[in-house]
Amino acid sequence: MTHKDDDIILDTETGIDDSVLTEEHQGDTIKKLKEKLKEAEAKTKENMDGWQRAQADFVNLRKRDEDAKMDFLKFANAGLMTELIPVLDSFTLAEAHPGADLLPLHKQLIKILKSNGLEESNPLGETFDPNFHEAIGMIKTDKPDEDHKILEVLQKGYIMNGKSLRPAKVKVGEFTN
Repeated sequence: MTHKDDDIILDTETGIDDSVLTEEHQGDTIKKLKEKLKEAEAKTKENMDGWQRAQADFVNLRKRDEDAKMDFLKFANAGLMTELIPVLDSFTLAEAHPGADLLPLHKQLIKILKSNGLEESNPLGETFDPNFHEAIGMIKTDKPDEDHKILEVLQKGYIMNGKSLRPAKVKVGEFTN
């Protein structure tokens, strides 16, 4: 019994049996596959090198960005400080003259702070808001419209660009029948 797969066929033109041709063809295929593998390995190495360079560039960029932020934060208030120096000079002059009126200095300071986004918060009569006010105590009242209203300001608060830097310390009305 013979199997068709086991039969060797002779090429009539070359006189070479098909098993030799198959081996040669397999050798060519292996050679091509090895070349493709080398190309793929080279491409993979190239991609890996590129990725590693990009990663290093990103780390360096992040470090430069952090350094720039730190420099910015160090000098962010330089403009404000420059504006405050004349107020310090005015205080120095006032100290040399006992009994000098300090109200103009206070107004000068408030003007500079206001131009830099700072607002005083003197919330007398306003409704209590825990985001901007700190309740130090309660004041009993028999007037319903004074319930939860600020009836006394013990210390002004300060707000910068809509954010409370220091809440105003207040006493709040508590309506009782």
